[in-house]
Amino acid sequence: MGNSYFCKKLETTLHFLPNGIKYCCSNVEGPGVEITDFTKIDKTQIMAEKNKCIEMLNNGEIPEKCKGCVEYKEKSFMDKVKEKFTQTNSNLISYIIIDHFKQCDCSCIYCSQKKLYSDSTQKYEVLPIIQQLFDANMIDAKNLRVEFQGGNISVLNEFDNIIGYLKSKQCNKYSILTNMIKYLPTFKMLDGQSIICVSLDCGSKEVFKKIKNVDAFDEVVNNLKQIRKDTTVVMQTKYIVVKDVNDNKEELEKFLNIAKDIDPNNTIILEIDYNDTFMTPGKRFDVPKHYAELFEFAEKYCNENNLHYYVAPYTKDVINKGYSE
Repeated sequence: MGNSYFCKKLETTLHFLPNGIKYCCSNVEGPGVEITDFTKIDKTQIMAEKNKCIEMLNNGEIPEKCKGCVEYKEKSFMDKVKEKFTQTNSNLISYIIIDHFKQCDCSCIYCSQKKLYSDSTQKYEVLPIIQQLFDANMIDAKNLRVEFQGGNISVLNEFDNIIGYLKSKQCNKYSILTNMIKYLPTFKMLDGQSIICVSLDCGSKEVFKKIKNVDAFDEVVNNLKQIRKDTTVVMQTKYIVVKDVNDNKEELEKFLNIAKDIDPNNTIILEIDYNDTFMTPGKRFDVPKHYAELFEFAEKYCNENNLHYYVAPYTKDVINKGYSE
């Protein structure tokens, strides 16, 4: 048996983007299909190239757009033996990222979407494609997780219909990134298998307006409290550190106090504004020394108050690479 590879993300993921569909959520460009005619998108068009990439890996070839990715792995001898004698449904879709819309009702100063997509118009709907995939038995309904990224769901006209259809298929796992400026009745359909993540980024009206360019701090906080009252979803509240705006302990502590008040079981996520000028992709990341102190402060606060604390591995790496004064 020669070299053979596999990638679970490639096998199980569909990532809907504004101009096409990607087959994974990797750290590189990743394989996918570019859509030229948004009126003629079907499952055959989507899945043919995806299956081709899976087969290439299986045969020991690395697809061009997979090169440099950390996700694909070499199959062990036992993997190959097991594969030979068992029938599996490993290629069923169990992770869908809905990221094809970029409209939003606020304008965060750290948002990269405005730079990446100058045209924020939604060009197609994903629900008809999802329905095709279900009709063709290509979705693992029991284990499916659907993640909403992109713009804000309050301006996604098919959000309610997507949730309604998937719930009818007994799909109950959702991850929703939202600014929570608007409270949507559909939220009440979600249970403890779902996650709602909100980048509040501050603990005061003044700083909220500086970061979001809208005056809606009270609305967001009240809507978060309403979510906690109405549902059992897992709450994640994010603080993206922006230089000279919210990069101080006073604002961070206000934020942490509010997050704890909203949900004593909250998960606190700290992140860095990667659009800042001191970040140079591919080179050394110079971060102000006090950023590390902010992260230490947040972790200590969470430990003392029984809040969950999370920092992405790549951000930990950035913090640990060095400081600029």
